[in-house]
Amino acid sequence: MRSCKICGKSEALPFQCSYCGGIFCSDHRLPEYHECPGLEAGVVKSPVEKRKLEAEKRHKIPVRRRRGIKLRFPKTGLGQYGYANIFLGVITLTFLLQNVVPGFTRVFVLDPLNVLIKPWGLVTSIFLHANFAHFFVNGIVLLFFGNELERRVGSRKFIEIFLLAGIIGNLGYLIFTVLTGLPTPALGASGALYGIFAVLAIIAPEIRVMLFFILPLNIRSALLLFALYDLLTLPITSITGIASAAHLAGLLVGLYYGKKLKYTIYPTYGTRF
Repeated sequence: MRSCKICGKSEALPFQCSYCGGIFCSDHRLPEYHECPGLEAGVVKSPVEKRKLEAEKRHKIPVRRRRGIKLRFPKTGLGQYGYANIFLGVITLTFLLQNVVPGFTRVFVLDPLNVLIKPWGLVTSIFLHANFAHFFVNGIVLLFFGNELERRVGSRKFIEIFLLAGIIGNLGYLIFTVLTGLPTPALGASGALYGIFAVLAIIAPEIRVMLFFILPLNIRSALLLFALYDLLTLPITSITGIASAAHLAGLLVGLYYGKKLKYTIYPTYGTRF
């Protein structure tokens, strides 16, 4: 029998505090009930903090990696508006320029026959669109899903995903034109948007989308349908006028990046995409 250090109550199986080493009864066993010195020293963690620390150790997730899931935008400069919104503003401005400046599209489009002369087309074509419907659909996707991804992974990673998926999507299209001998110019942000969509499908499978604004689907099912459509239409790109190769290449970038992030944080000018 040993006595509680606080009330003197004797118990056959008393509790010994693992922080201060004192002996206590069941009523005073918790650190906050016996004024444990560990509370002031910051050694004792709350049950919630303990569970978080245990989960981090179990899954081997460094604390710095959890910061990526904070919902935040930079507080200064243009970044305070969100880069998804900034990119939306850029494609809106370039679409206006395409319609008022003669030859603007031809200078900045991705032209497989002149890519060595105009290499900037690998990037600038991402911000061009063939017509209003093409611009409107891509703009809606960027507005909703782009902002959602940026809030989840942060602005820097969002920019990386958008540009990397867009550029590799363009490279995938160039490879396709070499293999098929159909060097049609291409433009559009869909390769980058497929990358964004794919990342969200990996890290946020709970998201639901309204396919064609009618059919409710979870994001992974929607992505699978889009991928199957592009695989089926890839051989008839010259007929559809849609750069399915760019879509699929951007999608692969998104799947890779999404898998990486998952373990880190918890469409009438030429062919359009």
